[in-house]
Amino acid sequence: MKTTNFSPDESFEIIESVIKQAKTRFEENGFAFILWGIIVPICCFSQAYLIAIGKGAISWYPYLIMPLVSMISIIYYVKKKNFKQNPLKLVSSRLWLFTGVNIMIIAFGFNSYLESNLTSIILLLMGIATVVAGSFIRSSLLLYCGIMLNLSAYIAFFIPWKNQALFMGIIAILTFLIPGILLRIKHKKNNV
Repeated sequence: MKTTNFSPDESFEIIESVIKQAKTRFEENGFAFILWGIIVPICCFSQAYLIAIGKGAISWYPYLIMPLVSMISIIYYVKKKNFKQNPLKLVSSRLWLFTGVNIMIIAFGFNSYLESNLTSIILLLMGIATVVAGSFIRSSLLLYCGIMLNLSAYIAFFIPWKNQALFMGIIAILTFLIPGILLRIKHKKNNV
C-alpha cells in the first residue's frame, strides 16, 4: 500500500475539506430534518389525540409508520446519484442508523417496562446523536438543537404520561422541522 506524507498544512486542508463536504450534505439534506420534523409530530399529536379520547391502549399505533419512513429514507439516500462517502458522512450515517434502530427497539420492545420514562429516553438518544452530528460538522445549529433535546429529556421526567406525546411533538418541531427548514433555506441561498 502506498502512503503519502502530507505537510501539516496539507493535512489540515484535507480535514477541512472532509468536514465541509459533510456539512454541505447536512445543509443540502435539510430534507432528513424536515422529514422527521413532520413525521415525529404527526405521530406524537396522533398519540396525544388517541389518549385524549380514551384510546390510550392503542395510542402507540401511529408510530408504526416510522419503520416504513425509515426504509424510504434509507432507499432515498442510497439511490441519490451524488452519493459519495467520506469518513464523516459514514460516521454520521451510522450514528443516525444505530440511534434510530435503538429508539425503535426501545419503543416497540421495552415500552411496557419503561412506561412514562420512554419519552425521556428517546429524547436523550436523539439529543446525543444530534450533538455528536453537530460536533462532527461544526454546526452550532445542530449542537444547540441537540442540547435542547437533551434538556427536554430531563424535563419530560416531570411531565405526566398523558402529556408527553404532545411535549415530544412540540420538541420535534423546534429541534428538527424548524432547523431543517433553516438548513434548506441556507443551502438554496448559497447555491443560487
